[in-house]
Amino acid sequence: MAVLGDKAKGTFAEREAAFRDVMARGFDVPLVARFVLGRHWKAATKEQRAAFTSILLDFLARIYTLRFDSYSYGGERFTVRSAIADESGGAVVRAQVIRSSGAEPVGLDFRVRWENGTPRVIDLHVEGISMLHTHRVEFGSVIDRKGIGGLLSDIRAPIETPIEDAAARRRSTRNVPRRRSADFATAAVRSGACS
Repeated sequence: MAVLGDKAKGTFAEREAAFRDVMARGFDVPLVARFVLGRHWKAATKEQRAAFTSILLDFLARIYTLRFDSYSYGGERFTVRSAIADESGGAVVRAQVIRSSGAEPVGLDFRVRWENGTPRVIDLHVEGISMLHTHRVEFGSVIDRKGIGGLLSDIRAPIETPIEDAAARRRSTRNVPRRRSADFATAAVRSGACS
């Protein structure tokens, strides 16, 4: 929350880099990439798989930094409520965002698995909406219309656009593949987690 929310602590590029670093250290990006491509993973060439995996982290960091950057940070607190082991040897970490306004907390569930002794997030649910599933549906729809090359072009576009001001931010997200229904970040914003 503090990395993305405190605009006084640096430029957009600094917040984006900090969030990217948090994701790189805490998420199992190769597993996320494979799951998000779903059935298209097998059809993708080795080069397309590598390209998708390498730009997915940059894409997610850019898109979610942009989304959170457009909202004010109101002193929300992040708390872990419990960790429940699952049958795969991983865990579900239940957390919540306590809003300074006193409104209902926003529930977060992190699916975590161990990789070489280190816990890595493989999915995040915000108010029951899965990040992995949302992106799988969004990206699958783009692949069905434009192919894997089209998806790669679409997700490269926003990360190659320099972010300078609010107008530029709006322009850089116009061609981003988005599910028509609320994705997990939008659900968090709509529920007031970032207001």
